[in-house]
Amino acid sequence: MADYYALIRDAIAALDNKTGESRRAFYDRARATLADELRKAAPPLPETLIEHERLALEDAIIRVEGETILNEASSAQPNAKMQRERRFVFLGFLILSAVWIGDLFYKPPTFSDWYDWLRLGGVIFFPALTILSYFIMRKNWSVEQEDRAYIIWAPIILVGTVLVSVALYYTIGNLAGARNTFKGPDNK
Repeated sequence: MADYYALIRDAIAALDNKTGESRRAFYDRARATLADELRKAAPPLPETLIEHERLALEDAIIRVEGETILNEASSAQPNAKMQRERRFVFLGFLILSAVWIGDLFYKPPTFSDWYDWLRLGGVIFFPALTILSYFIMRKNWSVEQEDRAYIIWAPIILVGTVLVSVALYYTIGNLAGARNTFKGPDNK
């Protein structure tokens, strides 16, 4: 009796297309090939031996298919968890963006003190991170690529936001009549 399990397992692992349909087609070919070989044997094999070999092949197919389905299910779980985490990060930045922008509507800035320019920086920073997290969520990046994107782009976005806010403050803020550079919202 051949070790059908090892043969089937190795053949399934070598398949280019490992879909359920391609695996079933392979199993059907294996069944047909075994039946042909056993029927062509000279001298003819007894029916009990042919049935025994057929059942051994079926057991191997069931075992390999069960392991394959289990592996597919376990590899799909981390992807689903990662997608949930990415959606959570995206929604977090989206909420922060909405709150930060909503704050500008709740209390319109006068751009006469530094606090208003800081608020404007948040309106630039959080939507930029929201856009970054959206693209990370939509692409099927590895964890390393995702980490690299946040490690590289978040500081760049932060520095860019600070530079833009400071540049706007010193150019437009002076025109708007800003008197005290570090005047906060409570020090009017």
